[in-house]
Parts: sequence; structure tokens; C-alpha cells
Amino acid sequence: MNRIIRIRNTEDAVATIAAYVTKTLAGIAPGHDLETVGQQMTTDRALTTIRTAYEHRTTAKGDTPKDAVTAVGVRLIHAYRAQHGL
Repeated sequence: MNRIIRIRNTEDAVATIAAYVTKTLAGIAPGHDLETVGQQMTTDRALTTIRTAYEHRTTAKGDTPKDAVTAVGVRLIHAYRAQHGL
């Protein structure tokens, strides 16, 4: 199913990335439920990292908002899995 997500600004992108990454990772392994992953994705540090990465992709690399959301989300999923040995 295709969903239309409107990214009007960086904060929309940050919220979208955090939500989709949380949903993707929740339940991937014991101890990584929706609440636990969500808490980690919404820390100040995580949100700042997402914001910085998104802004870098759209400004320095010239990605479209859609491409930047995808790239940052994929990278965040890989980083989370590596950090937790998944």
C-alpha cells in the first residue's frame, strides 16, 4: 500500500523517519518492542542525529525530501541493528 506523507519541513521529516524506523524495528528481536524502540528513537540525541543527517542529505547532497527520508531511515536501521547485535 502506498501512503502519501507530506514533508513540509525538517521537523516533519524527523518525525516521519523516527516513526517508520521504530515501526520497522519493533519486534525484530526479544526486548525490542514498540515502546522500547520508540523510546530510543525519540531521545534528544537520536532526534538530533536524524535531523542533522536529513539536513545533510537535502542540503549537501541535494537529495529530494523523499530520497533523504529513505536514505536516513535505512542508515538508522542498519546502525540500530549493529549497535544491538541484530
